[in-house]
Amino acid sequence: MSNLKEKLRKPAFVIALFLPGILLLLLPFYRPDDIPFFLLFLGRLHPLVLHFPIVLIILCLLFEIARHYGLLKLGDSILLIVLLTAACSTLVSVGAGYFLFASGDYSGNLMEQHYWAGVITGFAIFTTVGLFLIYWSTSRFYAIYMSALILSNVSVAYTSHLGGSITHGQDYLTEHLELVMSESETHEPKAEAEMLVYEDMIAPIFEAKCLSCHNAQKAKGSFIMTSFENIMKEGESNLPSITPKFPEKSELFNRTILPKDHKDHMPPEGKTPLTENEAMLLKYWIQTGAQKELMVQEAKKDDTIKSVIENLLPELSRYRRKAHIANVKLKSLEEELNEVAKRLSVRIEKDSAADEGFFTLAMKFPPAPLTNEQFKILHPYAEVFSKASLVSSGLDDDGLYYIGQMVNLEKLFLQKTRIDGSGIIYLQSLTKLKVLNLSFTKFDDKAAIDLLKIPSLQEVYLYRTRTSKQVAEALQNNRPGLKIYLQEGPYF
Repeated sequence: MSNLKEKLRKPAFVIALFLPGILLLLLPFYRPDDIPFFLLFLGRLHPLVLHFPIVLIILCLLFEIARHYGLLKLGDSILLIVLLTAACSTLVSVGAGYFLFASGDYSGNLMEQHYWAGVITGFAIFTTVGLFLIYWSTSRFYAIYMSALILSNVSVAYTSHLGGSITHGQDYLTEHLELVMSESETHEPKAEAEMLVYEDMIAPIFEAKCLSCHNAQKAKGSFIMTSFENIMKEGESNLPSITPKFPEKSELFNRTILPKDHKDHMPPEGKTPLTENEAMLLKYWIQTGAQKELMVQEAKKDDTIKSVIENLLPELSRYRRKAHIANVKLKSLEEELNEVAKRLSVRIEKDSAADEGFFTLAMKFPPAPLTNEQFKILHPYAEVFSKASLVSSGLDDDGLYYIGQMVNLEKLFLQKTRIDGSGIIYLQSLTKLKVLNLSFTKFDDKAAIDLLKIPSLQEVYLYRTRTSKQVAEALQNNRPGLKIYLQEGPYF
């Protein structure tokens, strides 16, 4: 063992440990044009091997802290084995990441930052191993070695954050910090003795599963569920929503128990239906008279509903927490979008006709010269827009690529822009787009064919474009559900 120790302390071996770290720093400057398929396959192993160096380098720091405070007796040779294993696995992880990055399947500023951070982490870990061997020879280098070990852990943490951001979104690590800061704003739940069946149980269920379609801005079926008074009113069916003591005569209850594939089942397909316990509670509440003042403690005296209430209380707590998280995130998003709107001189507002969390984008009057490059600033928020009116903006067909990322758009108004239709193919990814206005553009017959590739399109306005009446009629004949109007159409 002593002979091995002496060999490891030799200057040549120590220098050899620094060398891989230096070579890793040079790796980003070599971008090969062609990579063998076998190496591309190895690149796909990057997510599998990256956890080894992360765990090992963290363990090294924990071991050193424990040794410093006398909590653990661990020899330097054991620590060296862990460090060397961390360095070797780092080399494998960074190498696999290099092949993955060089494949061209992943790109962008965030990916570039993650790649560089991984390389720097590899350099830091190899440097730490080299400094450990120097410290092993002369203990006065311990502080330098420990500094390198701490920096390696910091680098690992930052690289991991970037990797998580690529996979889960840029706010993956930090998204709950704002919730922590707002914890004091949350209200403690009522004591069970004070809880009301409607206010504290029925209403939160409606909020979680019904209000996105039945609110003051978007009253589907002319039925609003934002208050006790509103749910007691009839919708457009003219049938009583709630008939106290008669669930079977209450439209609100009947629609929740219809077969899921029934066209009148509520909530509709794509929404989360009421659970069995939630439906049973709603039925019980109506049977007992649909009283606003009914206490939970009073209801629990009925053995048939007691277990239902007890099973529901934890779930209702999660609904409240989920609603709080959504409100905090929405508030933060609104603040960010307000800043972006000021920067681009556009209007960004909540879409009152869409589900909560969607926004409209529109030009101000007189419109600012919004260009393709400026429009790219909106890219991180692409999925939150349901309607965009970019009338008289500076967008051209290249800019349609960025609009094509707005996958939740339902209406798009592009009158008086520089569009000729060569980029209309980018809009085929907008599976929810129903209305498209291209009036006063150079849109022509050739580009019009691509309108058929936009799956949900229902209305297109082509006033004063280069599209002929014959082509417009041919498109409508090809897809009967598509209406093409040779008139100016709406601007918003």
